Amino acid sequence: MVDTVVTPRKKLAEPAAGTRAAVVDCDTHPILPSARDLLPYLDEYWGDQLIGALAPYYDPSYHPRGSNIAQLPDARTDDNGRAATRVEDFVADVFADGRTDYAILNCLYAVQQMHQPRREAAHARALNDWIAHEWLAQDSRLRASIVVPQGTPELAAEEIDHRAGDDRFVQVLLLGQSELLYGRQINWPIWEAAHRNGLPVTIHIGGVFRQAPTSVGWPTSYLEWYVGQQSNLEAQINSIVSEGVLQKYPDTKVVVSEVGFKWLPPFVWKFDKLWKSYRPDMPWLDRAPSELIRDHFRFTTAPSDGAEQAGGLDTAVERMGSDQMLVFSSDYPHHHTTGPHTIANGTSDPELIERIYRHNAWDLYNLAVPADE
Repeated sequence: MVDTVVTPRKKLAEPAAGTRAAVVDCDTHPILPSARDLLPYLDEYWGDQLIGALAPYYDPSYHPRGSNIAQLPDARTDDNGRAATRVEDFVADVFADGRTDYAILNCLYAVQQMHQPRREAAHARALNDWIAHEWLAQDSRLRASIVVPQGTPELAAEEIDHRAGDDRFVQVLLLGQSELLYGRQINWPIWEAAHRNGLPVTIHIGGVFRQAPTSVGWPTSYLEWYVGQQSNLEAQINSIVSEGVLQKYPDTKVVVSEVGFKWLPPFVWKFDKLWKSYRPDMPWLDRAPSELIRDHFRFTTAPSDGAEQAGGLDTAVERMGSDQMLVFSSDYPHHHTTGPHTIANGTSDPELIERIYRHNAWDLYNLAVPADE
């Protein structure tokens, strides 16, 4: 086994006088109520195309309506019983605990499943405009990911550059299942644009569905699909590290969202072990994969997959080799049976919780500590 180097714990700075510590929720989901809500943000041509196609709604099936996981049972809903379609409901729920000071929006409306490149790019631009005007402009505590037309990396880079001047957009959103692995050089324009603009990239559960969602074909149940998402993210991490993305763009940060994190240590152990044997295949890797992953990757805490049990978080962090890799998330409005703040039950170390709730995200997104109200 390759020797690993544990990232040393840094002493946390105390909040300045007149400030309060912020909880940063790094994965929440606004939901587009209808495709017609994009009409004000599409040009005449694409608006006519949408109307002519009877306004099809690209509602992803990652969290099927009516399933237990789709939304919290006590979430505020619209007239159709859907949570997170209205900013006022979203804000009332996400900030209700009085502890959350920032929420990062990852909109999963599936523009990536539009297989016509220009249509995908036009709808990604419209969706980001909708998020900016209908959500970010309504509450200063909201931040968002840039939705990109990931099927055409050059167009994705254009959207990143177009949006990067708005500091309310704090990262780039990609989906876990892609047509080609993200480390492949054809996707490097996305990494270059994110790196140029100082933006992390989050890879979230979901997919483009241009091929089977597993490496060995089509599953027959939602359970199979959902459980299989972990292997997709393992493949993406493997690709990003192995193809040299982190050497080419050394300031890159990647956030793995809504896929858990307790699976990471055995995956990294195997990655290190095989890298030691096959490192001539990739001479550009100047360090063990485990070191690169600890430095460049972050993972959201929901779903916590048992880390909320007594000692579970301590054990997970010890095996990951760093207390800087986890960032807090609620995954609102999705329902994972355990509340997002129960992650704190997995440790008796208050400094670790401070780091997960706040400091790791401050470093990642360059957020300011909110002034005491």
